[in-house]
Amino acid sequence: MSINEIALSGVAHDLLDLRFTPAGIPVIEFSLRHRSVQAEAGHSRQVELDLPAIAFGALARRLAEDAPKTPIMARGFLARRSLRSTRVVLHARDIEYQ
Repeated sequence: MSINEIALSGVAHDLLDLRFTPAGIPVIEFSLRHRSVQAEAGHSRQVELDLPAIAFGALARRLAEDAPKTPIMARGFLARRSLRSTRVVLHARDIEYQ
């Protein structure tokens, strides 16, 4: 079995407007800004990144209604943005506000 799971804390920012797929499913795109200190090879490393993310359904509606820049824990999986793209996007399945 292959595993594709990610949990990443950060702040949701650059939220685009809520839109709908042709099938009527709500979708919102945003960026998850993460900052932390990680141990690597016995040393501390400062980590900063912005990960493009997307949410669908009720989760998308919730993100659109809640204030941006709130600390969250996003859980989901990584996938290409589209069939023709090599850009990686976090597909959020669950978000906890911290």
